[in-house]
Amino acid sequence: MSDHPILSITDVATPEAYPAITAAALSGEWPALTERLKRTAADYRRAPSLHTLLQLEGTLHAILRAPRDTLDTWAETEPDNPWPRLAQGMADTYAGIDARGEETADQLTDAQWEQVVTSLNRARAPLTRALELGAQPGPALAALGQAATILGVSEEEHQQLLAQLAEADPNWLPAWSTALARSEARWGGSLAHMGEVVRLAEHAITAPELHQILTAEYWWWRANRAATIDGDLVTARGHLRAGLEDCPPGRMRAALLVLEAQILASLDAPALEIAEGWQAAVDAAPDDSTHQFDLGLAWVNAGDIERATAVLSRLAERPGPEGLEAANWLGRCLARGRRGFPQDRAAAERWFRFAAEKGPDGKLNLAELQLEDDPHSEQALALCRTAIAEGNGFGALPLARALLTQGEQAEAKALLSDVPVDFTACKYALARGLDEGWFGTPDPRAALEVSNTVLPQVFDPYLSVLHMTLLSAQGNWDAARDHGHWLLEVTAEGQLDLPDPLPDEVRRLLSEIPKPGLGGLLKRTFSKDRLRMEVESPDLWAI
Repeated sequence: MSDHPILSITDVATPEAYPAITAAALSGEWPALTERLKRTAADYRRAPSLHTLLQLEGTLHAILRAPRDTLDTWAETEPDNPWPRLAQGMADTYAGIDARGEETADQLTDAQWEQVVTSLNRARAPLTRALELGAQPGPALAALGQAATILGVSEEEHQQLLAQLAEADPNWLPAWSTALARSEARWGGSLAHMGEVVRLAEHAITAPELHQILTAEYWWWRANRAATIDGDLVTARGHLRAGLEDCPPGRMRAALLVLEAQILASLDAPALEIAEGWQAAVDAAPDDSTHQFDLGLAWVNAGDIERATAVLSRLAERPGPEGLEAANWLGRCLARGRRGFPQDRAAAERWFRFAAEKGPDGKLNLAELQLEDDPHSEQALALCRTAIAEGNGFGALPLARALLTQGEQAEAKALLSDVPVDFTACKYALARGLDEGWFGTPDPRAALEVSNTVLPQVFDPYLSVLHMTLLSAQGNWDAARDHGHWLLEVTAEGQLDLPDPLPDEVRRLLSEIPKPGLGGLLKRTFSKDRLRMEVESPDLWAI
């Protein structure tokens, strides 16, 4: 057992650590997993620190990447082992959190909320059993606290959870973080409640580093509320500065600096100052790729393309979705010479080929670059088909364009019709094509059916403006007018994004709609004019 690969991992932040532990779970290597958990738990108890805590927490999260039925098999195989019970309960807790998403309870449907409640209630039994069997208490208490925060917890239950944590596992920082969140005003608490958590933790936590991180998190919560709820960005930045005073390097310090960089952008600080703020945030947690793309964009906005290229190139070579996004973004900028980048098609093609090996977006970008040189390239069209098969429906746009140039109208129409509604640019192309006769005889009624079907599900600015003209084509002038006024209102209120030049286009269209009354009646009766959009989606096509 001592030579099992996962037992030699000393840092779960290394790239191969998580996959190795997850693989052991998937292949049912229960003794090695149990031994790994026992060792990391013992290290944490013997010398509580952020590092030893992360080794145990990271091991658990790597195991949780395995399917739920794998954890059930482990628990059934070893019914008296506390660790699979803990993993089951944590998996159920995270399933409930994922089911809730970013919404509050009042924004969910009854069915969605029932799914949240079912998952979180299901977590209680295995977590309780894990505590009875002797699992490390902190992770179980943290999961129970997360469930309590979402489901609602009384003051008495809150105090009981705090007391149990202080006695059973005082250094488990994630449980204190959950308690701090539960004490925030948006969960029914107050500044006094939050201060109480920090003071209790100060007496209970034996590792000073962990208490410093919790204190910094307290200031992050205060800054977050001041910025997002009160709109007081100056006070929010002062709270962030207080949190940074004794905060050690790592994720919490990075979180404070990220929020400060976002506040600097909201304050319209100089682009260089914003970029330096993002640089400090990334430097605080260099192994976390989450905000490295933001850093690259910040240097672009500051006009330092050399530093932006260095940041984004390093990110592009890292595994994960952030790396893929960076590779594709770099390729697009280099292909067109956008955002201050020099036009370099050869470099763009290298990035697209790199990204194409890892996902459909790179294949589609590479195909579009090749189609610029040869509109009939079979290799490029094959890449489009593969991108669609791998989940990127936007591949239907260049493929449909090629089909139309070859006179295959029915095939192009069917291709755009089959794409899921999430790929709204394809539905815009379908509606516009039906309206303007790209696929044969113009059919405005069928075009209106497309916009009527898509818009209630997914908003698209171009399709929504086109919807006005389609309503007018059917003589629904009042509905067209109401839709245009609604678009301008929700855009002014910040509820929807209607990019330039669409607001002006909507105003122009509204001015052409006949007014109520006799004059409008005569125009509606005798005029053959209809509303026509004069702007085109810049990245769609020229047909």
